[in-house]
Amino acid sequence: MNIISLENVNVKLKKNVILDIDNLNIEKGLCTGFVGRNGCGKSMLFKAICGFIKYSGKITVNGNIIGSDCDFIKDAGVVIEQPNFIGYITPFENLKILAQIKNTITLDQIKTSMELVGIDPEMKIKSSALSLGMKQRLRIAQAIMEDPEILILDEPFNGLDENGVSEIRKLILNFKGSKTILLTSHMKEDIEMLCDVVYHMSAGKITDKIVINEADIE
Repeated sequence: MNIISLENVNVKLKKNVILDIDNLNIEKGLCTGFVGRNGCGKSMLFKAICGFIKYSGKITVNGNIIGSDCDFIKDAGVVIEQPNFIGYITPFENLKILAQIKNTITLDQIKTSMELVGIDPEMKIKSSALSLGMKQRLRIAQAIMEDPEILILDEPFNGLDENGVSEIRKLILNFKGSKTILLTSHMKEDIEMLCDVVYHMSAGKITDKIVINEADIE
């Protein structure tokens, strides 16, 4: 069952085509990887799926057309590039503010999400003082804290040390099957370990598809 579908999706910046996807279907419950050189269109693809940029064509997520039925993707946790947190408050206080937008989870659920990514929810350090790795862990905690059906993770291992990479890999593996995961990484090991299907991208186009875990493909 496809949960995300793209048809004739095109994105232009200053008349330059930066994304050109004829047809792409993401199957529910799988971890789908996207690989390619910097600037090949991976992040732009994720932004289009989320509704963060204007596009022509049709992007459907869970039966909703992005930009028509809804402005932004629903029931999704997103890590794209490096969104900033409020620097003068603690990591927990940042997540608490974000959680108030939907107001669907408890403070304990926020704390649990932080613990899952290796952050002490009781830490009193200001978010501006966090290391790059801890900021990345906080971004992932933000993405998972509302238990979304879809996770869109653009380079989730950036800034993490060896232990951090191992811990976040295990977390993503635990989510496989219960969530639909879209993932980019420059590390071949991440892709081979985590993904069921991999799409290669170049110049904004899908150039190849590789099935890694055939047992999970319907």
